[in-house]
Amino acid sequence: MMSKILLIGGVGAGKTTLKQSLLQEELRYRKTQMLDFSSLFVDCPGEYLEIPQYYHVLIDTSRRVSEIWALQDATKKRTLFPPHFAKVFNKPIIGIITKVDLDQADEAQAAHYLKYAGIEAPYYVTSVIQEKGIDALRKRLEYVR
Repeated sequence: MMSKILLIGGVGAGKTTLKQSLLQEELRYRKTQMLDFSSLFVDCPGEYLEIPQYYHVLIDTSRRVSEIWALQDATKKRTLFPPHFAKVFNKPIIGIITKVDLDQADEAQAAHYLKYAGIEAPYYVTSVIQEKGIDALRKRLEYVR
């Protein structure tokens, strides 16, 4: 059975876009409405992180994957991850900082938010538009498979 990766992050963090880029699919915006198990990734709606009543869905889904990728949008001025949230998962969890190509991006603040969530560095710093950090994540996919 092929391993899967759970993508978590707030609405607009770039989960689906990152997935499309890594799978070399056409980049097109598509709001994720429900858990999507259709590929190597389990893509979840950002609301599952934004609304605490849905945390149990993330925790339950994590049992079906080999690794969790937590995405933090570098343009956001706040985090949606609760303190030490990563500690509830019994799986490896890596931090990914997205959208670092945008003018308002603050990579250091995004890294602080991931650390706050209990996710240990090093973090993958990415821009799908500039393809920054994408090769490193593709190499990580080889490890997960």
